[in-house]
Amino acid sequence: MKIGLLLTILALAGVAFSGWNYFKVAKEEKETASKKKKEKSPGNKLTLARYGFYFMASMVVLSSIYLLYLILTHQFQVGYVYRYTSLDLPLGYLISAFWAGQEGSFLLWALLIAIMGSVFIRSAREYEANAMLFLNIVQAYFLIILIKVSPFTLLPQVPPDGAGLNPLLQNFWMVIHPPILFVGYAAAAFPMIIAWAGLRKNLYQQWSVKAFPWVLFTAITLGAGIIIGGFWAYEVLGWGGYWGWDPVENSSLVPWLTILALLHGLVVQKISGALKKTNMFLAILSFVLVLYATYLTRSGVLSDFSVHSFTDYGLNVYMILFMLTVVAPGIGVFAARYKEIQKTRIDFSAPNRENALLASIWVFSVCAFVIFIGTSSPIFTGLIGDPSQVHISYYNKMNLPFGILLALLLGITPFLLWQNNNFSALIKKLLPSFMSAMVVWGVALYFGLTNILKLLFLSGATFALVSNGITVIRNLRLNWQLIGAPLSHVGVGLMLIGVIVSGNFSQDDKVVLVQGIPNKVMNYELTYQGKTPVANGKDILNIKVDSENQNYTASPRFYYSEYNRAMMSEPDVQSNLLYDFYLSPQEIKQTSAHTGDHMVLVLRKGETKEIGDFEVHFHEFDMKSHSEGGAVKVGAKLAVSNGEEKYEIMPVIFYDQNGMHAEPVQLVLNNQKPVNISISQLNANEKAVELHFDGLTSGANPANPRQNEQLLLEVSKKPFMNILWIGTILIVAGAIIPLSRRIKESAK
Repeated sequence: MKIGLLLTILALAGVAFSGWNYFKVAKEEKETASKKKKEKSPGNKLTLARYGFYFMASMVVLSSIYLLYLILTHQFQVGYVYRYTSLDLPLGYLISAFWAGQEGSFLLWALLIAIMGSVFIRSAREYEANAMLFLNIVQAYFLIILIKVSPFTLLPQVPPDGAGLNPLLQNFWMVIHPPILFVGYAAAAFPMIIAWAGLRKNLYQQWSVKAFPWVLFTAITLGAGIIIGGFWAYEVLGWGGYWGWDPVENSSLVPWLTILALLHGLVVQKISGALKKTNMFLAILSFVLVLYATYLTRSGVLSDFSVHSFTDYGLNVYMILFMLTVVAPGIGVFAARYKEIQKTRIDFSAPNRENALLASIWVFSVCAFVIFIGTSSPIFTGLIGDPSQVHISYYNKMNLPFGILLALLLGITPFLLWQNNNFSALIKKLLPSFMSAMVVWGVALYFGLTNILKLLFLSGATFALVSNGITVIRNLRLNWQLIGAPLSHVGVGLMLIGVIVSGNFSQDDKVVLVQGIPNKVMNYELTYQGKTPVANGKDILNIKVDSENQNYTASPRFYYSEYNRAMMSEPDVQSNLLYDFYLSPQEIKQTSAHTGDHMVLVLRKGETKEIGDFEVHFHEFDMKSHSEGGAVKVGAKLAVSNGEEKYEIMPVIFYDQNGMHAEPVQLVLNNQKPVNISISQLNANEKAVELHFDGLTSGANPANPRQNEQLLLEVSKKPFMNILWIGTILIVAGAIIPLSRRIKESAK
């Protein structure tokens, strides 16, 4: 609506007014410093600059309130409200619609910068003029984008209802995940503007104290946003994982890694005064990478390669200019002051904490670079031909060695002093961690993990966990406020252990459940009991789960999404102490409605399963035979037993120019009615076969028409998932502990 657009234009005017006055204040400060005169009070100009920024902030707050009002009152004449809401949407999801689309998320970002900038002004002191000048430039771009793609644009007609929120986004985590991530994005601007102000005022050492709490806050919020996103994917999206190396996921990870590198660099700078240049460069680079992540997400360049990418709204030029506007003055001033920044040498004569932290900075930076290259591959390849992206294995293979190195550094660093380390004393301190790592190595070998790099990764993570666990206990006795860093590193160790164990010891299977007929898999008996319709269309599938230790009804969801034009699933996850039991629906099939004697079984090579009263073992495929006319014949060698009789049979499937044709085998056991066993599908990659049993009625009522639905279900046991999630919580919790102390230090 016109009111919303007017508020945005007024906010842009406020930014221009504030920026101009901050520019004049910064210019006067520079002239005063160059003439070596006593600094005069900027007086009225500084007050005007602040009022201009506060005016802008108030306009952005009002426009945000106005958009929320339009959403909550169902003003469907507004295009943004129509696209992301509907009359039946609950309150929580209505609120989350604020940031569900491009326009709303840009407004949220501008709102957060306005709020954080207002807080920063109160403690900025000598950094205020230069830092706020740069922040006004950043905010101006967001407001220009909000004029270009306004959330207040009207439709030509008033629809009776909205299109509704994407069903995938109708989840509790949608209310939490994007705002936290955008808090991290907004906070990333402040280390950059403080570094820029430090360069402009020649405060090469002092700036780090002012920037430290902002860097820590950025690391906490950006990291928490990424972690919550991974948990959301695991609990809701149904593909069985928590991190898929999706380009848009990676685009947030890259600046987080450089922020972590900066965080460790600031620790070194505080203690020894070293890494001034490195830290200033990382502060500028991190925000540029945040903008680059926004460009990747919102320009449409990854629309063919990412499930998260937004539609192209013609923002490419705006986002490229945005990045150049940040890079040019930032790198320009950095290059101009480069020789003036005093270099403090790092002691490499013997292992110490300083060079261990430097090594960790290199690890974070190289990992960020590797992921950046992989994520940007569609852009780079598109410059010379057809765009393409790297395979997921690229990220795992390239990052695994650096993960091992990081784990070793995490294990050694807690026992290193800043100088004068005694080598024999260090070895003695590391002995418990080393022995623990060797025990875990042996246990992993016993359970079948033989890959050397993965064994090193798991042992290194254990090494890091024990070392930092000892440090937490030691520091807790001295002062609880000193446990922040080692507690975060305990979290890293737990997370890495969870990653490698869940990834390599997970048990996965696919099973077809016929409604009302129990089927055994992984020591669980699963019985599909049918659907429970839900008003929003996200039907619940009721699956009775029975085992020796627990009995419950799982409630995964499986539904067709008009928004996505595809069948969608939400898994049921039952968390136990050592593993998660994960049920993810894949497909629902209808069998013949007039009978209840049609059953399906999925078997992998060498696997044995029960179906009805019988046990079926799949030996292997027979792929040697070729029929006439070039048709290919594939057989499945099976052993079928009921405890008294055992038969070796081989149903066959033909592939010819007319398609696929099954040749069933008829089997009669204990003089019961014949059972026809045929192959319905083959999966060569998984060496699996799907078998149909016609005439097998055990446990079913043929006359019951409700026994005509089959559910294809992916069943998994995922070990140590709780360990992984506890680790991520400790990473964030450990970073929060020193935050108040760093804020007090920066205020002095």
